[in-house]
Amino acid sequence: MATKGWKSQQPRQLKKIAYALTEGKLKSVIKAHEERGWEQASEFKKHGYGLGCLMIFASER
Repeated sequence: MATKGWKSQQPRQLKKIAYALTEGKLKSVIKAHEERGWEQASEFKKHGYGLGCLMIFASER
């Protein structure tokens, strides 16, 4: 694999959607993820039948 280029210079970021049916449950899901190193990256938005938000985990190379 090539080690040159713009992609090798960018830090790796994992992204996921945390979701729940109610706002209270979503807050507890986000809190649990933040305890494991995830960060909330967006506001709550409608997702399926409930709410969701983007979570980001920046890993070190």
